[in-house]
Amino acid sequence: MRMIGLARLTAAIVALAAVPAAAQMSGMDMPMHKMGPVMRTVYTTNHQFLLKLVSVPRAIPYQKYFRVRMAVYDGNHPAHRIMHPRVAVNVGMRHGLKTGFMHGMQSAPQVSERDGVVTISGLYFHMMGPWTLATTVHAAGKEGTAYFELPCCVH
Repeated sequence: MRMIGLARLTAAIVALAAVPAAAQMSGMDMPMHKMGPVMRTVYTTNHQFLLKLVSVPRAIPYQKYFRVRMAVYDGNHPAHRIMHPRVAVNVGMRHGLKTGFMHGMQSAPQVSERDGVVTISGLYFHMMGPWTLATTVHAAGKEGTAYFELPCCVH
C-alpha cells in the first residue's frame, strides 16, 4: 500500500515539473519569465463596457491568494463610471484554446462591490503561465464580457 502512495506522489511531481514546458509548447509564445505586463484596461467583446483594473499585484503571486479591484465604465462614454454593476467572474487557463478554458482554478473567487469598485478576492494561481479572468458585467439592462490576461507568477 505504501509503494502505491509513493508511486502516485512521484508521478504527480514528474507531471508538475513538466507543466511549464508543456504549457509553452501548447500555444504560449514566450517563456514564463518573459511574459508581458498585466492588461489593465479592456472593453467587453460587445463594447458595452470598459473595465479598468485599479488595483492588481505588481507581480501575480504563485500559489498564494490575492485580489484585484476594478471599475466599470460605459463603453460608449468611457468617462462615465457605472455605479453598482453586477459582476461575475470565471478564471482559467486556456493552454492554446481560442475559446473556453482547459481548466479553472482550485479556488472559488468572491466578488463584492462598494462605491463603484468591484473587488475579486480569493484568486489563487496553482500553475505558472497565462491565466484569463473572464469578467461578465450586467448593468442598465446591458451585458458584456471582457477578458483580462494575468501572467503568473513570482515565487
